[in-house]
Amino acid sequence: MENDLCPPEIRPHGALARIARPGTDVTLWERHLDAALEQELAALKLAELDDLTFECTIPDLAAGIAQALDDAGYPHCRVLRRDIAMLARCHAEVLAAERIRLRLEVIETDACRRFHADFVTVRTITTYLGRGTQWTQAPGSDWQPEMIRELSAGTVAMFKGRLLQPEPSILHRSPPIAESGESRLVLVIDSMEAR
Repeated sequence: MENDLCPPEIRPHGALARIARPGTDVTLWERHLDAALEQELAALKLAELDDLTFECTIPDLAAGIAQALDDAGYPHCRVLRRDIAMLARCHAEVLAAERIRLRLEVIETDACRRFHADFVTVRTITTYLGRGTQWTQAPGSDWQPEMIRELSAGTVAMFKGRLLQPEPSILHRSPPIAESGESRLVLVIDSMEAR
């Protein structure tokens, strides 16, 4: 496990790139959302937004994100669009990916409530609004519930999936919010095979 505060003077993926190291199942970039992005997010009416999922090549990323956000009902979210594009480029560069799949979802249920590792190479996750993704070491003889950690909004995590680590040491899940009335806005980025 690696957990580095990514200093502003280095490229954003500096802390995340350590996911390529053997034995590293999660890397974190602990960041705070800037004021302009927080202002855009605060103005969103989550109940009026559609979830979006799309795939694209890296050269088509900016246009693809802009169109997908427009289609999903995100009004004039220029800062959010730039942030998503930056994170997608980081993901692609760290993994030498030519094509990515991106999901931006409003979550109001206990989606993915069990701790798991995904059947991907590496998954990048960040929460823009609401509670962040929870993660823990894979349960073993000395595992305790207090070992569950929760990412802050804005923190970016890269989780190694089962395609690279069949027996992962780190598992993650969505926090249980179904009975709370809370909503989350979550971005998920995966690499795709070039076509």
